[in-house]
Amino acid sequence: MEKLKYADLTDLHAHTDDNPALDEKAGTTAALCEWAIGLQAGDVPPAVLARVKHLILDGLACGLVGGHVPWSEQAAEAIYGYEPPGYCSVIGYGDEALGPLAAAILNGAFIQATELDDYHSMAPLHSASVVVPAILSAAQFLSTGNGRSKDKPTRKVSGLDFLLAAIVGFETGPRVGLATGGGELLVRGWHSGAIFGCPAAAVASSRLLGLSADKTESAIGIACTQAGGLMSATYEGMIKRVQHAFAARNGLFGALLARNGYVGIKKVFERRYGGFLSMFSKGTNRSPPYDVRRVVEELGTTWQIFNIRVKLHACVGGCHGQIEAIAKLQAEHPERFASEVLGKIVSIKVGLSGPIFAHDGWAPHERPLATTGAQMNAAYIGAVQLVDRQVLLAQFADSTLNRDDVWALVDKTSCFHDTRFDQPHYGCGARVTVVFDDGFTVEGVVDQPRGFDPPIQDEEIKEKYRKLAASAIADQARIERLEKLVLGLEDLEDMSEIFELLALPTAKVL
Repeated sequence: MEKLKYADLTDLHAHTDDNPALDEKAGTTAALCEWAIGLQAGDVPPAVLARVKHLILDGLACGLVGGHVPWSEQAAEAIYGYEPPGYCSVIGYGDEALGPLAAAILNGAFIQATELDDYHSMAPLHSASVVVPAILSAAQFLSTGNGRSKDKPTRKVSGLDFLLAAIVGFETGPRVGLATGGGELLVRGWHSGAIFGCPAAAVASSRLLGLSADKTESAIGIACTQAGGLMSATYEGMIKRVQHAFAARNGLFGALLARNGYVGIKKVFERRYGGFLSMFSKGTNRSPPYDVRRVVEELGTTWQIFNIRVKLHACVGGCHGQIEAIAKLQAEHPERFASEVLGKIVSIKVGLSGPIFAHDGWAPHERPLATTGAQMNAAYIGAVQLVDRQVLLAQFADSTLNRDDVWALVDKTSCFHDTRFDQPHYGCGARVTVVFDDGFTVEGVVDQPRGFDPPIQDEEIKEKYRKLAASAIADQARIERLEKLVLGLEDLEDMSEIFELLALPTAKVL
């Protein structure tokens, strides 16, 4: 029998002077931690401070709406059934507080519950659903739960503390994602944001908890060794809603352990054997497979925060270009796309980027789809835009998922990989070609859906917040007060009122 041959591990552990992208001695993880703990308000441009406040507001709006949709209520019922009471508030659930990790799970699941939360256009990630739940729990740990430790008294958490923690988290997630190839993880079936959201939550939590750079590095290592998330969650079930919340919990868990001196993996980004970037880039065709430099490249000068996009449609961000391409065709050819003549459509072809085609271009394998699958399926999303001329939460209610007029169009839709959209920042664009029974053919192309260049303006984010909040909260004064507090975070001495406003009960919206 031929002797088994093992790969030569010498080069695997060697310092690669010839390829700085893979340099195990780059000091990248430590450099990120030093920046995160050292960042001061004066280091952050006013435009970044303003944008992050609005991104937090957008995430909280999604959480207010998401807490009482059916799948969120089922998650809450299960978790409240086994978790003991705690001191961290859960959005919309009154006095039913939980421990920090359980609260982070539910709050993250609520923010991600309706597919209305933000997304990054180069490194697919829902930042608010990862970072905000982690630092909400960390802040309440400091102000309430920390009192269990006699040598570590409770303290107030200021809005500025919270804001700076959010900034380092919002910067970290996309950078780690870019270092692994961005959408490459989606192509290979990983839920990308649930993976590189772990270090984002760890850095944000560590910053808020006041950890040293060394302990922050441990927190990142603890978070990264828990990272995971399977994209087969797209098709059915409810667990996709919770996977970004796993990252929030994992990062917070890492920071809470490291705070007490527990040592995690060091150099977790640089390590070639079993390192975060090395392992999650396995199977890629890229050369080099990952680039450790991108984690800290232009850190503090180029802000990834401005590549976090705000959603205007209640579905996966990768299909927003498709929605807008169809809307464009509807406006240009009103007689062809009138409701009564949609049956004359023979075929619909949708061209998508490689990651989005892998993620959302699949042919439905059953009818009806679950809500999760419907919000992740390009054919279904396009069909509801054709029929309803909008893609909002109502389009994904159980009562709407099995309509014959929608499924007739779903069955006529096929998706393909269009390399045009593999360009930077084109990943959420689409090409839609519609053929009618008389041979008439129209095509619409959107390279970048609305909100890329220019991005959604802060005033528009406020309008989105107000609409979403009003659907879940009857008390207008509460809506206005929460908005005022969040948009004035840098001047807020104590976050307690925000915790209280978020915890007050909210209504069902679906």
